[in-house]
Amino acid sequence: MFELLSLPYMQQFKCIADKCEDTCCQHWHVRIDKIHYQRMLEWAEDNPEQKKLFSKAVLLNESDVASDKSYAYIQMDDNGYCPYLNPQQQCTLHLQKGIEILSDICAFYPRIITEKNSTLELSGALSCPEVVRLCLSADINDHVMLSSDNSVITSLREDIPIHRTLSIDDNSLPYERYFPKVQQTFIDIIKLGDCDYFTRLYILASYSHSISTIYFAQCVSVDSDALENYRLHVFDPDYKQSVSHFMKQYENEQPLACIVIYSVLLLKQQQAPDEKLSKSVVEIFNQYAKQSGFSSYTEIENASDYSVLFQKRYGMFSNAVHQQIEDYLTKYLLNCFTREWFITMPSAFIYIQMLLVRVAIIRFIIYSRISPEMEAAHVKDIAVEVIYQFARAVDHNMPFLQIVYEALNEQQMLHFDYSTPLIKF
Repeated sequence: MFELLSLPYMQQFKCIADKCEDTCCQHWHVRIDKIHYQRMLEWAEDNPEQKKLFSKAVLLNESDVASDKSYAYIQMDDNGYCPYLNPQQQCTLHLQKGIEILSDICAFYPRIITEKNSTLELSGALSCPEVVRLCLSADINDHVMLSSDNSVITSLREDIPIHRTLSIDDNSLPYERYFPKVQQTFIDIIKLGDCDYFTRLYILASYSHSISTIYFAQCVSVDSDALENYRLHVFDPDYKQSVSHFMKQYENEQPLACIVIYSVLLLKQQQAPDEKLSKSVVEIFNQYAKQSGFSSYTEIENASDYSVLFQKRYGMFSNAVHQQIEDYLTKYLLNCFTREWFITMPSAFIYIQMLLVRVAIIRFIIYSRISPEMEAAHVKDIAVEVIYQFARAVDHNMPFLQIVYEALNEQQMLHFDYSTPLIKF
């Protein structure tokens, strides 16, 4: 037996299979753990047709760093789809043999299960459209880990794959020991009900930057009183009011954010032109290019031109639309804080700065795709589409995120001075 905490909307999740607008069984490197590789092999041995497909579709991972969790992988077909996917976008393995034969990833996706001090936590990957819908639909106050019935995940399989584990004791590294406290502070900041969206983002960046002087990956000790004082400071009413005043007065005349957004999205489009996000990005850039009198975005030499065009477009929308989009971005951030562990980064601030870039990109794409006359339901549909496509192309693409990190670091943009222009553009 174990204690399970879960985001409430993940308790409601159920794969909608052939009703899903975009199957997850495509364009990914799907790892197969050793146990389920053996089960697939044993079944294929008794079936000539399955044996032929297995030998072509399932390949051993020959990497020197391969583990039992990544023992083999599925080779996608020429169109990028899993060879076990039928025309109705259903898994033939699942249909014929049930969930027991599926690899851990296939059986539990989009569920993300982490473990802190022997307590499991269930969140969801936003690369799944249905998870995004549930996430954006949930009340902001329901974005919290609550005690849950174990059957939410044991109904799938008894052998539960743990995405990441953290056991905290007196011998733990300081960066790990104080992780839950800082993680909770991030969540509390972004949920501040008496602050607007831009104010909350600034407080988030300011707090993570402040603590980075005493709390980072290589620190050998942490002044717990100082860390607590930093936390108390960001919730002080006078501080929140001063930040709110500053953000309302702040006029961003720098094209920095749009230059970063354009550079990241252009790089992504060049690396993976056939991805849905890349195709959408080309349409957006061409849309702005035509407004400037060009026939194609490739004719625009100055990426800062997009900043002027975006600001003009942003001003066309009502406060109701702004609040709707900001609510969605807030819920995106809450999912990230729960699902992602910033201790994989050198510091909490670097994680937040990278997250500000990601949020800025999503915000740019959503506003570039919606129109002022759209109804709220249509705006939500577009937000769901943008977020799940972005998650597939960027959030879950660690090699690409590493490239973005190195580029920002080389340009010395992982600094607090650049946070505000990324937040409000």
